[in-house]
Amino acid sequence: MPQDNPELEAWLEEFAREALRGDAVERFVRYVDAGILAQLPQIAADPLLAQDLDQSTDSQWRAFLEMVVADDYHHHLPSQAGNLARSLARRGMDLGVLLKVYRAAHQLVFAYLSEVTQEEPLPRPGRDEALVFVWSRAGQWIDDTIEKLIETFYAERQLLVEGALARRASLIDGLLQETVEPTERVSADLGHQLDHWQTGFVIWQASSVVHDRDLETFAGDLARVAGAPSPLLHVAGHRDRWGWLATSTPPDLAGVHKLSERLSGSGVRISLGTPQRGPEGFRQSHQEARAAHKVATAAVLAPPVVDYQEVELLCLVDGNRALVERMVLREVGPLCGADKNLAQVRQTTLAFLTQRNLDAVADALFVHKNTVRYRLAKAEELLGHPLSERAAYVELALRHIALFGPPADGAS
Repeated sequence: MPQDNPELEAWLEEFAREALRGDAVERFVRYVDAGILAQLPQIAADPLLAQDLDQSTDSQWRAFLEMVVADDYHHHLPSQAGNLARSLARRGMDLGVLLKVYRAAHQLVFAYLSEVTQEEPLPRPGRDEALVFVWSRAGQWIDDTIEKLIETFYAERQLLVEGALARRASLIDGLLQETVEPTERVSADLGHQLDHWQTGFVIWQASSVVHDRDLETFAGDLARVAGAPSPLLHVAGHRDRWGWLATSTPPDLAGVHKLSERLSGSGVRISLGTPQRGPEGFRQSHQEARAAHKVATAAVLAPPVVDYQEVELLCLVDGNRALVERMVLREVGPLCGADKNLAQVRQTTLAFLTQRNLDAVADALFVHKNTVRYRLAKAEELLGHPLSERAAYVELALRHIALFGPPADGAS
């Protein structure tokens, strides 16, 4: 810090103090991440990569602000920044993607600092002097960060190209891209019967306290509940694994939801594809599991286990949240309140539209059949039409609410 300029020194201390406030950090991270994601759609389309970016931006900004008021420049790379580089390497992306992230960040940070140095009520040294000092430190920080992350990226890539892990990853990628013939030899190399029924799943860390061994443990628990041998796992990123169960007959996945209670307290989440036969099922069930995973990571009310069959309609309309919420308000607006009784009406109506059987709904919800009838009648009264009309739209709207909550314009 420039000790020969008390005015600039005071400004820097006030700047760092203000910038480290929770809302100020959130503003910075939102601004920088939005700019980066707009330039790198391959990261924007991957929920966990986007989360890794968010954590990297947040941690680096805090570390930089602590450094900028220090007597001497020093660079400390937070672990979250390394996690983003490792995830990009594990996804098989080029180093160029990582460099584009920091080229974009370089421009965005400069624009942000230019804006902030014009704001009051921070003490006022010469604006240009303050901007030049902070920007020079930021530029040096980004240069040092890129140098360290290039090393991190290549170290992770080296791990992937060595040994059995690389062979397995290459075979799995080839099967998914249909560039590898699903022979008996490939099944033997993977330790996974490709001609059996395949159930794809994604298992990931929804909490930063989860360890790799927890993901592997719960993946094994999933296999046992489904009556399958040890699952085939593929390291897809820093916080997620792609997996497959192979069974000689279609597996009974009803018991998988029994894992929900343990998963709730663990920070681990699972999305499931539908069981399908053979190599084609290997690809298709995986695609479904990833689609369910994308919806689950965006949802605010998602359960610990998300089955593609339960969110398929949402997966099919994924891509324009505003249009979906508009449809929700149009179709089931009177059911969108936050009242507990309305929540019960929504839950019962969705269960009925799914099962079409009063007895089954009553058993599933642990209520009397007359209670089911009352709630369904209440739903029809509020909607103004029988549930048999526009049933597909009503079901889709209620499934959206079950995961994302009522749209803000419809809650009361």
